[in-house]
Amino acid sequence: MPIRTHELKIGIGISKQTGTGLPGTTSAQLQTALGAGALRSFGISAFNTPVPQFNKEDNAEFYGKGHEFVTQVFPTSIDAPWEWPTPFLSSQAWAMATVFALGKTTESNPGTGAYQYVTTVMDPATDGVNLPATTIVAGLRQGTAGEALDQALVGCVCTGFTLNVRSGPGLQNSQLTSRWLGCGKFVQNSGLTIPSAYPEHRLGAGGTTGLTINGVDYVANSQFVNFEFTYETGLIPDAGYFVGSGSQNDYDIRGRMRYGIRKLTFVWEAELESTSTQLSDLLNGVQGQTTITMEGATITGAIKHTATIFFPWIQHRAVSYGDVNGFTTIRVTTDVQYGTTLAGPVSLTAITDITGIGQ
Repeated sequence: MPIRTHELKIGIGISKQTGTGLPGTTSAQLQTALGAGALRSFGISAFNTPVPQFNKEDNAEFYGKGHEFVTQVFPTSIDAPWEWPTPFLSSQAWAMATVFALGKTTESNPGTGAYQYVTTVMDPATDGVNLPATTIVAGLRQGTAGEALDQALVGCVCTGFTLNVRSGPGLQNSQLTSRWLGCGKFVQNSGLTIPSAYPEHRLGAGGTTGLTINGVDYVANSQFVNFEFTYETGLIPDAGYFVGSGSQNDYDIRGRMRYGIRKLTFVWEAELESTSTQLSDLLNGVQGQTTITMEGATITGAIKHTATIFFPWIQHRAVSYGDVNGFTTIRVTTDVQYGTTLAGPVSLTAITDITGIGQ
């Protein structure tokens, strides 16, 4: 029977694979899938299956055949990229992306059923250079007589994410897209059951309870329009292939997933008024802090599903002017710098209802 695209189910491991993300991560640990029960099924806004890509090379340009045509094809490597665009920003997806991308997390329990993750960037001198990895499973009619796909990607790391928050109604006024890459190891007939969809909790733009940049409270003055925050781990994909890194079905696979040059970008837009300080801050080299807090439904007592961004040291790089709904805006590109009040450029916090993320 034909299979509809909405029958796709995706299970994402909330736990990290044993030993990954630590200085002594081995290729065996990276290539060993999570066990049953570690998966959750979260929303995705596009039909995008996490499956391996098989790379081959041929002998078309080899000499000695007497012609330039292909007579042989060689398996070379397996790649496994996957993009996870969320239908909306949820506390669960925010926790997953931040914990696995930045890699250094402290989990606490602020109240019954609530779990807080405070995440900062890894220090290569003390935390190593290996990103934490998890297992992602794709299924189409998994576990039925009509099963068409049941495949696990092993050793998947988050290579970065982009958070977009904008004015306007609807689910899409807050959206998180995270990017993942597997080591290449895959398991056909995974043996891991993808659970039912997890009830996610939305963090919409209207639920932004705090947004302060360089001392200006943009929630209080109602001038803020949108922002885009991107974090990239600088993963070095080719460094994962080395002598002894491993193979599957005669294809080379990665034996390590190391981060490289990490980058943060923060671009935002606000309505322009005579009292706006963005240009003068840029010209005068003003430095300060940025804090953004978005809240959703209550978990317990006064504790809510939450996403928080804290940049301890920022400075504007560029400004330009624009038009939103007929009102003049100022668009600002802000450099996120290594903070003097925090050992690193950023601290990201998630409060959600799932424990053990990245543990």
